[in-house]
Amino acid sequence: MNLYKYLIVLSICTLVAWLAWFLVLLLMNPFSGTILTLILFYITLALALIGTFSVVGYIFRAFIKHDELAYKHVNVASRQSVLLTLLVIITLVLQSFRVLMWWNLLLLIIATAFMELFFISYKKSNR
Repeated sequence: MNLYKYLIVLSICTLVAWLAWFLVLLLMNPFSGTILTLILFYITLALALIGTFSVVGYIFRAFIKHDELAYKHVNVASRQSVLLTLLVIITLVLQSFRVLMWWNLLLLIIATAFMELFFISYKKSNR
């Protein structure tokens, strides 16, 4: 599969995930629903965010760094989209339990940054 087809398929899947998330919002009440409602809410939101961040991250990297190969842009954008999505989902879960404080969010951001730095340094050490 070439890069163009990959981005088209990823964009279509992302649109389907956003549609599923909106359907969960419209058809299910998270306040009176079961745990299944919350799980569907977070899973569909996570899939939609991963796809969105991947596509946007790839496009951003393709415009900024012209000298790298396209598959490297896809790898980095995918990894960063998963990390950013985990940050958003964990933040939303903490907020739903009413335990999110500014220092929790700061610790989450620092942990995410360290994970990204680990992946960057691991990649450089394996060259």
